[in-house]
Amino acid sequence: MERLAIMGGTFDPIHMGHLRMAHAVQRQMDFDRVVFLPSYIPPHKQTRSNCASWQDRLAMVELAIQEYDDFVVSCLEFDRGGISYTYDTIKFMQKLWPGAEIYLIIGEDALIHLYKWYRVPDLLRLVHFVAAKRSGYEGAAGVAQLVRAYGPWAAEKVIHAEVPETAISSTEIRQRLREGKPIRGMVSLAVEKYIYERGLYGAEP
Repeated sequence: MERLAIMGGTFDPIHMGHLRMAHAVQRQMDFDRVVFLPSYIPPHKQTRSNCASWQDRLAMVELAIQEYDDFVVSCLEFDRGGISYTYDTIKFMQKLWPGAEIYLIIGEDALIHLYKWYRVPDLLRLVHFVAAKRSGYEGAAGVAQLVRAYGPWAAEKVIHAEVPETAISSTEIRQRLREGKPIRGMVSLAVEKYIYERGLYGAEP
């Protein structure tokens, strides 16, 4: 049975923290592939106006993962259009990869809010969540929320993974670009070049 790890996100832009997290999880859990799934319209970011286009975000993910043999990118959510609900996406991916065992990679910071996600009880029955440990966040609190909301079985659907500590965020990268500060080492060289060539986030050559 093929084991797939899905790493969704806005990736605005994708940075080294995303790549290190995915690589660490892939090595620990021996996934056959890590599928990067850029969101088309994330439900929680519908009002943001300073994001890059979906074409640019997809292109940056493609550039960022080119050095990783087991990383692939899916444009599924772009093809479907509309708001990107994880439950709907997973149901569609099960049709694309019938019989595959699917895991979702998230950060522990997202785990505390997981119980509020769209159709999360149904989603928990479809997949396992791999929660990448983050400094300053307590994964047990997020699991406790799920257990209170849905019962003890929900705790069995969450796996905790150790990942390298990183303080990089897409928000910080966009801010630094607006202020004319360097972002070397925060994104891959190919992504950095793309951002400056396209003038994304106010970047100037």
